[in-house]
Amino acid sequence: MKHWSKLLTAALAAALCLGALAGCGNTPPAEGSAPPGGKKVVNILSCNYEEQQAAQLEWLRDKFPGAEINMTYLSSGKLAARIQAEGRSTDTDILLSLSSGYANTLKKEGLLRAYTPDTTYLQEFRDPDSVVLPNGVWAGAIMVNTNELQKLGLPEPASYEDLLNPIYKGQIVMSNPNSSSTGYFFVLGILNLYGEEAGWEYFDKLRENIMLFGESGSVPSSMVEMGEAAIGLGIDYEGLLLEEQGKPVKTLFAEEGAPYDFDTVLLVNRTAEPSDFVLEVMKAITSPEGNAVFNNYNLTVLEGGENRGSYPDNFRYLNMEGISDPEVKAGISAKWSERYE
Repeated sequence: MKHWSKLLTAALAAALCLGALAGCGNTPPAEGSAPPGGKKVVNILSCNYEEQQAAQLEWLRDKFPGAEINMTYLSSGKLAARIQAEGRSTDTDILLSLSSGYANTLKKEGLLRAYTPDTTYLQEFRDPDSVVLPNGVWAGAIMVNTNELQKLGLPEPASYEDLLNPIYKGQIVMSNPNSSSTGYFFVLGILNLYGEEAGWEYFDKLRENIMLFGESGSVPSSMVEMGEAAIGLGIDYEGLLLEEQGKPVKTLFAEEGAPYDFDTVLLVNRTAEPSDFVLEVMKAITSPEGNAVFNNYNLTVLEGGENRGSYPDNFRYLNMEGISDPEVKAGISAKWSERYE
């Protein structure tokens, strides 16, 4: 009896030891990763519009079947403000299509992580710290509804100076630079073009002709498309796409030049380390194949990449010095609020 008692005690001790060892090796998975047999999850905030997100989500879900891929739209200003408010406790993993100025602000505040992609970018868009990764370049255009201009008996504006003509009073839509990157690059481009004092005087005059300062960069193109506005200061590729679709829209580029900026793919600096799956998604999006899906613009940021779209022979850019500088952006934003809000 004593013999069997000793055997039983030894067996129980061995079982407990094995259980302890198994427990030691069973560390909880990192936040956002999938436990054995669980679902892989990534949370994405994007400045892309819903129709763009649909194609992007389809591509990601085909590439990662069974994973939970969440993508939510916010305008640039609201997206940056949300990450700033939530800080490192946010549940967002990746930010898409945030403009370079907002991206560099988040970088400066320590809210982004470095990520080194396999892709090689054009030199002018590279971040030496591999934190602000470029995605695509978009430019500003003057879009007009040809039917509305004809109905109102108005000529096509050829320059920024033309837009100050009183005949356009109440006919122009522009995005608010404090909520839209598109609105912001028009303001910065004009300030660089005319200089600080004359630039703000320009907007004092232009405001007299503005019907609406929209919240997002898509407002001017959508209102021009629908005939709700005769003229919109919007995004080049949106106007060119509407033309291709046979809409009564014409995309014009001001004689003085077009403002431009680049948008980004960003890895959020959460308290928890990014899961392997989140890093897989970053790799997919920043690959040349992914860039073709997530870059909705006509101008490439990739070495060896191809530009899309048709531009006039006299197309040129404005001087966009300071476009990625968060301090420049903060100063312009404060002055805009003081003068116009």
